[in-house]
Amino acid sequence: MKLDKVEKSILDAESHRHKKELEISNFLLSHGHALKSLIRTQQENVWLDYQRAALATERNRLENTRHRRDELSSKLELRRVELNVAKEKLQHGLAALDNHKLEIDRRRRVEREVAGEISAQRKRICGDLEKIYPIEAIVGRTLAFSIRGIELPNTSYDGYDEDMLGTALGYTAHLVYLLSFYLGVKLRYPVYPSGNQSYIEDPVSVFQGSRTFPLWPRGSVYYRFEYGVFLLNKSIEQLMNSQSLLVIDLRHTLPNLKCLLLSMESNG
Repeated sequence: MKLDKVEKSILDAESHRHKKELEISNFLLSHGHALKSLIRTQQENVWLDYQRAALATERNRLENTRHRRDELSSKLELRRVELNVAKEKLQHGLAALDNHKLEIDRRRRVEREVAGEISAQRKRICGDLEKIYPIEAIVGRTLAFSIRGIELPNTSYDGYDEDMLGTALGYTAHLVYLLSFYLGVKLRYPVYPSGNQSYIEDPVSVFQGSRTFPLWPRGSVYYRFEYGVFLLNKSIEQLMNSQSLLVIDLRHTLPNLKCLLLSMESNG
C-alpha cells in the first residue's frame, strides 16, 4: 500500500510537471517576441550604461587635453615673446660685433703703425748708441773687439790694465742698461752703470752675502768680479733672446753686443 501510494505520488508529480512544461511552452510560444524584446532591452541598457561611462571618460580626457593645450599655448606664447626679445638682442649684438670688428681693425692698423714707428725709433736709437759707444773689431785678431777704442777681452783678463778693463766694462754696462731701457726688456740681473765703478746685481740666486758684484778688477775680490762679468754676459744674452738672436758663446761680450746692434739696425 505504501509503495502504491508512492507510485501514485510520483505519477501525480510527473503529470504536474508535464502540465507546467506545457503551460510554459504555450506561454513562451505566445509571449516569445515580448521576452526577446525584454532581453534585447536589458542588453541595450547594459550597452548604453557602458557607452555612457565611456563617454564620461572621454569627456574627462578631452577636458584634460584642452587644459594641457591651453597650458602649452601659454608657454608657446611666452617662448615666442622670449624668442623675439632674443632676436632683438642678437641683432643688437651683431651690430655691436660689427662695430667692434671695425674698431679692432682700426686699432690693429694703429698698432702696426705704432710698431713701425717704434721699430724705426729703435733703429735710430741703436744707431746713435753705436756712435756713442762704437764697438770695433781689432784688425788681425779673431773675435777681438774694442769699445770706444778700449779693448775688452772675451775670456782671460791676465796682462790687461785693470783700470782700462774697468772703463771698458763700465762703457759696456751703460750700453746694456740703455738697450734694456729702449728695447723694453726688464733685466733679470739689473745693471748699475757708474763709469769704471759699475756693478751688477743678482736678486734671484740663493747665496749669502752681498748681492751686488763689481765690474772692475782693481781692489775687488777676483771671483766676485768674474761672476759680475758672467752676469753682464747673461744680461746681453737676455737682450739677444728678446730679439730672437742665438748666443753662440756667452763669454763673447762685445761680439754679442755688436751682433745685437747690427741686427737691430738691419731689422728696424
